[in-house]
Amino acid sequence: LLRRSEEAIGAMVHRFGARLMSTALNILGIREDAEEAVSDTYYAVWNVVPPKEPDPLDPFVYRVGRNLALKRLRRNTAQKRNGSYDVSLEELEGCIPARTLEESFSARELGRAIDRFLDTLPSQTRTIFLRRYWFGDSVKAIAADLGLRENTVTVRLTRTRERLGMYLQKEGFPDE
Repeated sequence: LLRRSEEAIGAMVHRFGARLMSTALNILGIREDAEEAVSDTYYAVWNVVPPKEPDPLDPFVYRVGRNLALKRLRRNTAQKRNGSYDVSLEELEGCIPARTLEESFSARELGRAIDRFLDTLPSQTRTIFLRRYWFGDSVKAIAADLGLRENTVTVRLTRTRERLGMYLQKEGFPDE
């Protein structure tokens, strides 16, 4: 990417394609829209690098892809409810204080607090949490990939959300 080699696009497709597609499909639910979001991701990364040199590259690419899929979702649904992704976000509503964002804390501060919380989690629990709430994977898919029962994943998610809520309260984000 930094050398502007066209081979970089193929390397991005090979390295990030499957996860980008999975995330976009989880968010959008329509393969054609997901494919467009993934294609838009490669184009956006190509246009940003250089001059930016994100290090590490992986989270940058996934964040761009996720944000583009969310942007397309908002455009596609405009006030309509989108089943699977909305369900995973609704699960978090109880521990993330929405009102606080507008009143006293920026979204960035909340994001940093959540990052600090994630750093306290065991690796597998962090993976489960991120796959569900960042990548939008289903409980069934997470369980299958990690060799766990669905109930185990559901219980871990519930407990992690509870711990997140308590952590955010301690960090000064009041409970709704």
